[in-house]
Amino acid sequence: MIFYLIRYYLESKLFTFMPEKWVKKMHLKRFRKIFEWARENSAFYKKVYEGAGVLNLKIKSEEDIKKVPVVDKKMMRSYALESLCTCEYKDTFVESKTSGSNGIPFEIYATRKEHFTSYVRTFFAISGYNPFSSFILVGTTELKEEAEKLSFLHYLQKYLGLFRRQTISVLLPPVEIIENLKGKRISVLSSTPSCISVLIDTIKKTGDKLSIKYVVLSGEVISEPLRKDIQTYFRAKIINVYGCVEHPSLAWTKPNGRTYKYALNAVMFEYINNLEINGSNYGELLFTNLINRTMPFIRYKIGDHVELQNSYNKMGKIEGRADDIIDLEDGRKMFMYQMDQFMELEGILQYKILQTTDSKLHFQVVCVEGYNISEMIENIKSTWIELFGDYPVSIELRKELPVNPNSGKFKRMEVEI
Repeated sequence: MIFYLIRYYLESKLFTFMPEKWVKKMHLKRFRKIFEWARENSAFYKKVYEGAGVLNLKIKSEEDIKKVPVVDKKMMRSYALESLCTCEYKDTFVESKTSGSNGIPFEIYATRKEHFTSYVRTFFAISGYNPFSSFILVGTTELKEEAEKLSFLHYLQKYLGLFRRQTISVLLPPVEIIENLKGKRISVLSSTPSCISVLIDTIKKTGDKLSIKYVVLSGEVISEPLRKDIQTYFRAKIINVYGCVEHPSLAWTKPNGRTYKYALNAVMFEYINNLEINGSNYGELLFTNLINRTMPFIRYKIGDHVELQNSYNKMGKIEGRADDIIDLEDGRKMFMYQMDQFMELEGILQYKILQTTDSKLHFQVVCVEGYNISEMIENIKSTWIELFGDYPVSIELRKELPVNPNSGKFKRMEVEI
């Protein structure tokens, strides 16, 4: 696998020097390959393409690509895993799970080689990163660490001291997280914007100072006030990494940049349903994952809108990803990254935490059909107590939970206005 990733790294570098017209030719060629592979080996894509009358389509131009049906998470989730994948399931597959931004978590599978290409892309994103320097993640990494232990990366970390990561649990109180960061010269601090926002609010109160070179953010939109706060209180440069579990580390900004570079040899972007947002032209993003042949994502609609650029090789500002931070009456703050434990509970199909105008919390949940509702509620209560103690919350059963009509995304945490 290491030779595959070295080749992938060198190819990634080569693509950055290619003229735009060459990149487009390579995208057309690679789209044709993944399209033909999927229709021949995935029952899902075969059925979708048969229904659209494009099963025998020859991909020769961009116009041919536009004839291929758009797919999304809801459509794919309605099929069995065996239908989505192009080969039989293996224990060596790396399993990832989406955050449920459309309401229901979705399992994604890839080979180890396919999975670890995202690490190469992350390395590209943090161009100033010294691989011998430890970087710090405020979050959770259980699934990542399981995959890493079975790979060459574990040996690089353990025996050569390369790519070492210190993880600070996002479930710790913000003051305790800050204590863990104090007194260190931090090369890279990685987390979500909502988590960093909570840490900065804590620093504003305590007056602590941190030494950080780069803050790497992902998962949500960065607000302008947060951007200014990071530069003021962390004195750090911001790298914004855009991606999703269906294709991790898709694109990234330069330090303190606004537009995105993206992995030209790994993904092909398209934009549909153009609209105007705050005076700028945006398009709804489709992507084709050119790497994952195990569980292909072809003309996949993720629900985000991207500001249109003149350059084929760049992405503009991204709209559509935002989670509210909930201020609790006891002074604590609640943000989405802390909620991952609920995703692991059996019986939960969808959930949402809503703070109404009276400051009360409501845990709205849709139960998996046939699952014991009482057992699910008890699991929610015990997990809530583990995270937030006896802070009051009402658990409410729902038949369904709608997506946000403006973003097309499902907000799992929302403050009622």
